[in-house]
Amino acid sequence: MTDLARGLVIDTSVLVADAWPSEAGHAESKALLAALADHGVKVHVPAIVLAEIAAAITRAVGDPWLAQRAAEAYGRRPGMHIVPVDLALAHSAARLAAEQRLRGCDAIYVALARTLGAALITLDGEQRERTPSSVHALTPGDALAWFQR
Repeated sequence: MTDLARGLVIDTSVLVADAWPSEAGHAESKALLAALADHGVKVHVPAIVLAEIAAAITRAVGDPWLAQRAAEAYGRRPGMHIVPVDLALAHSAARLAAEQRLRGCDAIYVALARTLGAALITLDGEQRERTPSSVHALTPGDALAWFQR
């Protein structure tokens, strides 16, 4: 089990699934975020998450206003720690992107998890598969099991 005192890095895929009932993984994502809040587990996300949430929701529903409100709401969510993408994190992500063949934004989440020594929670199967073994990458359902024991 991962040390939850360090918090968790949550990928945009989980937040979008939480926000949008028609997304795959909605129930597990919603339940996990509720469990994390109930247990006071800090959620770490890179600052790019706000743009990613807005983009995903706009593409899904075609409503820019709703997408912006959703991004703002996650930005203010209690327990959510938004981490700036500084040069050190960017260099770490660039190395991971090259070595693991990760997409650029995916590499930022992996680099953040590795930097913090935290697990990465994502619905993105490719991201999980390409995450190096030094980072524990799980689905929301796998992470939710920690709280159901």
